Amino acid sequence: MDAEQLAERFRQKLSAAVVEKERQTTIAAENKDKRTADIEYCKQAMEREVIPFLEELKHHFGEDQFSFSPQIERHDHRPVGVTFTVGNGAPTSISTAFGNIVVTRIGGSGTRKGVPFVYAPDVEPYISNSGDLTRDKIAKLVEMVIDD
Repeated sequence: MDAEQLAERFRQKLSAAVVEKERQTTIAAENKDKRTADIEYCKQAMEREVIPFLEELKHHFGEDQFSFSPQIERHDHRPVGVTFTVGNGAPTSISTAFGNIVVTRIGGSGTRKGVPFVYAPDVEPYISNSGDLTRDKIAKLVEMVIDD
């Protein structure tokens, strides 16, 4: 390749990079709207499904056998997650981040703090998005915690 061909090749690569950057910017903007909507759906599900169900559980178990505390978003003071404990067991947390749901539980490890265990979204209790924040799925999670 001579100098002119190399310069042309470089210009083509720059043009392709500009097009790709614009494409990625468009995708990011589209996904931002989706993520924002998912965040809202998660907050609504926490308010309508999860927290009322956990309040019922606390009533039926008794305060000495079941406790929970919501994780509140600091800007709008709405729930974005919750941590609950059954009996003397380890805490279990349901957290939402950009519409994604993460369910973790602290397990024994021989250490004082324990090791966090993350429930995969594609195995029981199958909690992976805002549509999974239902009474049935939370009940299944509590059942799994009791059985462990």
